[in-house]
Amino acid sequence: MATYKDWTQGDEQCFTSEVGISPRGEYYNYVIVKGGKIVGFGEEQGNYAGGIYASPEFSTECFKHEKERLKTQYPELYEKIKDIPLAKIYKPANKAIYRPKGKAGEYAAWACNFYTGCSNDCQYCYCKRGVLSHVWSTTPRLKKCFKDADDAIETFRKELDYYIANSSIQNRGLFFSFTTDPLLDETGGLTVEAAEYAIRKRVPVQILTKRADGALRFVECLSQMFGGIRPFHKIAIGFTLTGFDELETNASLTESRIHAMRTIHALGLRTFASIEPMLDLTMTEDIVNCTLGFCDLYKIGLLSGGKQPIDPKNLFSFIPNITNKIGNAGAKVYWKKSVSELLDGAVYSHPAAVDDGYDIFSINRQWPHNRQQPFNPFML
Repeated sequence: MATYKDWTQGDEQCFTSEVGISPRGEYYNYVIVKGGKIVGFGEEQGNYAGGIYASPEFSTECFKHEKERLKTQYPELYEKIKDIPLAKIYKPANKAIYRPKGKAGEYAAWACNFYTGCSNDCQYCYCKRGVLSHVWSTTPRLKKCFKDADDAIETFRKELDYYIANSSIQNRGLFFSFTTDPLLDETGGLTVEAAEYAIRKRVPVQILTKRADGALRFVECLSQMFGGIRPFHKIAIGFTLTGFDELETNASLTESRIHAMRTIHALGLRTFASIEPMLDLTMTEDIVNCTLGFCDLYKIGLLSGGKQPIDPKNLFSFIPNITNKIGNAGAKVYWKKSVSELLDGAVYSHPAAVDDGYDIFSINRQWPHNRQQPFNPFML
């Protein structure tokens, strides 16, 4: 008499082929059905089990092929499941995680946005203009594609799991956020939950903020979640530092942001400064001078739209000076494409000057060395 190991638990069922004997013990193939759809195929062979499941790693074609294989090799099992439809393989809708394009793509390969709107209310904010202007507000609001915060974090986890299996996100990391400040009182909770999940999945996290209090609170929350700061080598926290507090109505004062950067860097986290928009060369140099030694990477760019306040002639001599300072402190600088465009395509070549694909987590912290870097000319 044929032996089978079929079972049912709630809405989940397992259909098996006839049980045979192999050198490892009992042997059979099985199909898992959940909610009336096939979610997995597998085989059991003594102490060995293997299978494919309706997860991001496998395509619909793979499922179709496996079902057809049973038709010829295990017809008795196929008869049991031939009329049961295959589960749809999960594909992300990019509600939380996406690949930025244009100028945003220059800043990060992968990004996460939960909210639109920002209480910092910066006068120069690009989100107040263009495609986001119709949903912009000084009160952060959860994106309409999410039912609530629970739905947002569940969606984030599914999307991240998919991209871990199907992309380079574990190498490139995840940036928070282009459509709000991710460490406001209203937005920080979801940012902490998402960052914790990403880090546990070995996905590096970069966060850009203008909130000193939010950044320190974020570090404290994660420290409590992980029982210490050990995993923090894969977190980088950046602060936007233009030096013009009057244009950043409700953000933390520049002095407070710099103090928070110093504190966070001392804990072992990577730090970066986003000096964008650069509105005054003297102010920019002051910011660099005040953060040398506890800032790993500087990203410097110009005002987007409107009359450009920076004189190209002055900028041409300014870049070598600042690049040398940053390099001598053991840090790196990325001069954004807007800088090169203002200089008619000129690019400054220097060991400390990196491109938009630079990995902040690769920096070898050796602070500082006093050797002067040789002057390298611009290359056209």
